Amino acid sequence: MLDVLKVILLGIVEGITEWLPVSSTGHLILVGNVLKPGLSDAFMEMFNVVIQLGAIMAVVVLYFHKLNPFSPKKTPKTEAFDLDRVWIQSIDCLCTGRCSRDCFSTDILDKIFYKPLPVAVMLIVYGVLFIIVENP
Repeated sequence: MLDVLKVILLGIVEGITEWLPVSSTGHLILVGNVLKPGLSDAFMEMFNVVIQLGAIMAVVVLYFHKLNPFSPKKTPKTEAFDLDRVWIQSIDCLCTGRCSRDCFSTDILDKIFYKPLPVAVMLIVYGVLFIIVENP
């Protein structure tokens, strides 16, 4: 029963941080480390992905016409621009995926970056940078 409450608290953290200009995944990692639910690592990895599907679907629903290059609400000029952007982003994703697969092992990256200390440090660094950029 206690693990259920911990998972509910993680869901609340995700729901709050998803709409703020902060890293929801970073906060899930930090709060998950503090709460330490007695669940398997595989379950927690799946949970961290599945819990973000709601936010992803909300973005798709809200911005469907803006993201869809074939939306009937678009002019021919913006449709052509969007199609060009889709091709550029597709090529970029293929190159990035190929490079990251060849250069990095995801196991190594998970062991290094999905720990509380690097996550906390980067949240602080980006928070300071955000303050500097927003308040020149």
